Amino acid sequence: MGQNSYDGVAARRLGRRDFLAGTGAAVSMTMVKSGTRASTQANSKIRLGLIGCGMRGKWIADLFVKHNGYQIVGAADYFQDRVDEFGDKFGVAANRRYTSLSGYKRLLEQGLDAVAVETPPYFHPEQAAAGVDAGVHVIVAKPAAVDVPGALLIRDLGTKASAAKRCFFVDFQPVPTPSSRKP
Repeated sequence: MGQNSYDGVAARRLGRRDFLAGTGAAVSMTMVKSGTRASTQANSKIRLGLIGCGMRGKWIADLFVKHNGYQIVGAADYFQDRVDEFGDKFGVAANRRYTSLSGYKRLLEQGLDAVAVETPPYFHPEQAAAGVDAGVHVIVAKPAAVDVPGALLIRDLGTKASAAKRCFFVDFQPVPTPSSRKP
């Protein structure tokens, strides 16, 4: 393992597997410890809103539902047909389905506990910032940003969310391939 220096700070070079192993444990602890949620009673389902109802949005919503600790209570997408298909599939009331480029703002006004951002990546920093400002836990699909200002904002949002005792998670879950599995 080599050493790198960034702004005078020595950093150990982490491999991809080391990073994922370390962050996976931290995320698991955060997601399991339901009694610490400030805006819902312990042991109740987390009220989740989804921003972006395309293929990836439906896929991750399905995972949240299978977990059984989440209730999808709202959805936002630019396209009406996508948000309606999503809402029908996940039981989201018609009056909690929002469209337009700013529909996510109306979604965040609905008393959510958490929001998942599954839109095209150039929207991620703005929508994640709105989630943090709304005081909800935020999960953002990868890539978190498409440029340096966006990446810096994502970094700052993680710090701001942590200070407010909220989770801020960038969803990076590589799909294992036969060649990447260890025997």
